[in-house]
Amino acid sequence: MRQARSDDSLRCSFCHKPQGTVGKLISSPSEYPRAYICDECIAVCHAILEDDRASCQESSPIARERSFDPALVPELVDAVERWSGREREEQDASQELDEIRRIATLMYASPAEK
Repeated sequence: MRQARSDDSLRCSFCHKPQGTVGKLISSPSEYPRAYICDECIAVCHAILEDDRASCQESSPIARERSFDPALVPELVDAVERWSGREREEQDASQELDEIRRIATLMYASPAEK
């Protein structure tokens, strides 16, 4: 079980940095379980998605038709909340992380791949 922190500042659910050490901390839309992600983790996630996108574009002409699908954002946020809850409970969250990656990949998939 995690020990209580000496401060009550909000922290990123991914990297656990306190709110005061990151540029921006964004909250999940639902109250429970409440999850937060910092601008630094968003940048890392964006870089991962861009790397995946670039490697797909190099290997497939269909990949050039890709675009971002904002309809999957609520599903992605829900998956992040489930992942954050499992992490907070110190349980294995690998399936939740796989689901986040699956949804993020679909968000950038071409219509033929959906």
